[in-house]
Amino acid sequence: MTGVESRPGRVVNRAAAERLATGQSTLAEFAGLGRERLYEIAAAAYGLMNSGKLEEAQAIYRGLVAADPFDSVFRCHLGAVQLRRGHAAEAEAEFDAAVRFNRANADALAGRGEARLRLGRITEAVEDLRAAVALDPPARRPSTLRARALLVSLHRAALGRKTGQNNLR
Repeated sequence: MTGVESRPGRVVNRAAAERLATGQSTLAEFAGLGRERLYEIAAAAYGLMNSGKLEEAQAIYRGLVAADPFDSVFRCHLGAVQLRRGHAAEAEAEFDAAVRFNRANADALAGRGEARLRLGRITEAVEDLRAAVALDPPARRPSTLRARALLVSLHRAALGRKTGQNNLR
């Protein structure tokens, strides 16, 4: 028998449970949630985030990250919610995970750069912002447009310090 009764009336596939328990599959795979359904849920959370319902969006993104902890997009969006809520350190951790899973995630690089700016880690922030802009030179994505604007502002601020002027008016 390949199934095991976990609760009265509920049979769980033993092989699937073992894959989950050993890290060979995700909770989403175990529950039978396909990519399409996960991304439908993520789209709803994105709408909540953009309408300012940050706590609701955060709860959904945390669930998505629990369901598939290796998805760069879910990590990135959870980071964006954390950043908007003013939790720069938590945001950086999520953006960092997103970049580990997809080094070409320009949104995650830009977000991590913004988080690092808020944390006062300017050199690392500039590296991330530059990397994001390099992935999207025409700045078609809102995140890379923000990254470019932040780099320009930082450059002007640095020039102002050198000349004794404040260019951030």
